[in-house]
Amino acid sequence: MIRELTEAFSALDMVKAVALSGSMTSAIHDSDSDYDIYIYSDSRVPTEERKRILGSLMADHAVDVSPFEEGDEAHDASGRGYDLMYRSLEWTEWQMDEVWRKHNARIGYTTCFVYNIRTSDILFDRDGWLGALRKEASGSYPEELRERIIRKNMDIVDGNGMATFLIQAELAFKRGDAVSMNHRLSAILASIFDAVFAYNRVLHPGEKKLLGYAELLCPSLPKDFTRNVRNAIASIGDDGFINSLKDLISSVEAWLGYASGE
Repeated sequence: MIRELTEAFSALDMVKAVALSGSMTSAIHDSDSDYDIYIYSDSRVPTEERKRILGSLMADHAVDVSPFEEGDEAHDASGRGYDLMYRSLEWTEWQMDEVWRKHNARIGYTTCFVYNIRTSDILFDRDGWLGALRKEASGSYPEELRERIIRKNMDIVDGNGMATFLIQAELAFKRGDAVSMNHRLSAILASIFDAVFAYNRVLHPGEKKLLGYAELLCPSLPKDFTRNVRNAIASIGDDGFINSLKDLISSVEAWLGYASGE
């Protein structure tokens, strides 16, 4: 099926590359993982062409249903799922330029896109563009980017500002606002994982199975990291919620040698 999809999309003039990445090709996958197929083009792949290709190959499909990147979903006759995502060459280059070349840190998930490029299996590459980009993404982790990720994310978690994630979590707890507590915990975890992967010079693998990836890919982790993460998640709404957050954050800060305001 992957070969047939690749052949069908590569026959379109605007398509420059097709790659397989995501859940099924990751180091940690299971029976519920699907195939993520990325289609790179220099102009938008028409909806009618997507419907034609998926309709001819798949048992069922839905077009323009992705809430994130433009994408389609489909299942083959065996029930295996396929997510097809469409990326312009211009947008892809911009993503690489902003993070990997200019070393701009983000709040959470900074190097996910670079990881996606690095770990892609290239199925079609008309002019060698994607292969060159993957080679660039496979280079050494830029030290300036590493330092900026750690600083930006730990500053927003527990820096000198008056609206850090920890302060916001404390206010949510004081109000008994369970939804806000969950939101702040998610933000804290996103930034902490970004800093942890960057500290280890490991590209961020995305939003799924992060504890597993941290244990698998990172040579070093904060003391009691897995236990502290699990305790923080389990304590939402309990009296120990803020203390569990502080335990997690302080252990990460000690491991990083981080001091707010420096």
